[in-house]
Amino acid sequence: MSSVEITFLGGAREVGRAAYVVKDSKATLLMDYGVSFDEEDRPVLPGHVSPKDLNAILLSHAHLDHSGALPLLYSSIRIPIYMTRTTRDLTGILINDFLKLSGYYVPYGHTEVKEMMSSVRLVKYRKEFQIPEASGATVTFYDAGHIPGSAMIKVEMPDGAKVLYTGDVKVHPTKLLSGADLNGLEADVLIIEGTYGKSIHPRREDVEALLVGDVEEVAAQGGTILIPAFSVGRSQEVLCILHERGIDIPIYLDGMVRGVTELLIQSQNKNSLRNPDLLEKAFEEAYVVRGWKDRKQIWKRPSVIIASAGMLRGGPSLYYARHLQNEARAATFLVSFQAPGTPGRRLLEEGRLEPDSGEFKPRLEWFDLSSHAGLDELLKIVGSIKNLKKVIIVHSEESTAQYFAERIKESYDLDVIIPNPNETIKIDI
Repeated sequence: MSSVEITFLGGAREVGRAAYVVKDSKATLLMDYGVSFDEEDRPVLPGHVSPKDLNAILLSHAHLDHSGALPLLYSSIRIPIYMTRTTRDLTGILINDFLKLSGYYVPYGHTEVKEMMSSVRLVKYRKEFQIPEASGATVTFYDAGHIPGSAMIKVEMPDGAKVLYTGDVKVHPTKLLSGADLNGLEADVLIIEGTYGKSIHPRREDVEALLVGDVEEVAAQGGTILIPAFSVGRSQEVLCILHERGIDIPIYLDGMVRGVTELLIQSQNKNSLRNPDLLEKAFEEAYVVRGWKDRKQIWKRPSVIIASAGMLRGGPSLYYARHLQNEARAATFLVSFQAPGTPGRRLLEEGRLEPDSGEFKPRLEWFDLSSHAGLDELLKIVGSIKNLKKVIIVHSEESTAQYFAERIKESYDLDVIIPNPNETIKIDI
């Protein structure tokens, strides 16, 4: 009999701040090390882990709630960190932008970021490899379908336990990505995200049609459409949808979306996309906002503006929303999850952009273009894994995790664990 210990330094009974230590008698691995944000938009770090105790780090994808605390571990020693090429490139962009915006609150600097990036070892999907520093632990990355470069990570520890971590995952294909690769998966323990563990997303094709139809309605009335969107994944998704449907008014891109899109259409990253030619053509026909001179003018014209940040926390999207808030012919179409305490959530719940602002007059809609799996997809993942013994739900609010756990037990009669923050769980295999 072998055993494995898993410590939940973040991501337990919460969405975000993913950080999981997987350990047996011979090796200690860290999967992700991310941050979350409080209501003042200050970063909240995961629990402490000593870098000298780690043999290696495995990063599932670039989003800050999975990567944002990693440079903390690179102040004194170098730990090998494994990720896909696209994740490496995106992580560099996101963490450096994070430092620019939140550096006052972050206990690391550019030196630690450079040390981390120089410690990266690139991996490819479905190419099994061994980690020499971890007594030959065997690892395989599988496409997770969440954002470009995202991965599910399977580890066979030296003592024999097989652990599969989904990271953030999406099974159904989207305009941008092909969906998670579930073929031939086998594990003793599954660590699975449960962000939407009690929701089923509507059909993607239906949501895309609604978005395009509403864009056309507002454009026909001479209005400006603001689409705040995450710079990685969601912005490119929306751009592809609008381009494929032939929207014939100008589409502007503002914020970090430009650099991210340019990165994704580079030859070395194209293989992470479902249809790279579609994104390349859509980007070629869009207009890039190149400075304040452009920014001050385009919101006055009938157009679509795809801008970061997706929750209106800041960035160009907040600038446009403030200038459009009294324009009844305009529209703001939200296409991303709006976290509690963000201006986007306030807008949806109260109809106000800021606590002291008046009524928000533009047309307001929210479209479910989530890059996370819904309940039906999550159950499909669980059912696809051979020889599974235990399921651990992370990256989920407590009530959602409990609902998801019950559905797993009903469908598959498996033992399900919902860990507490900073808890260590020992599992005998």
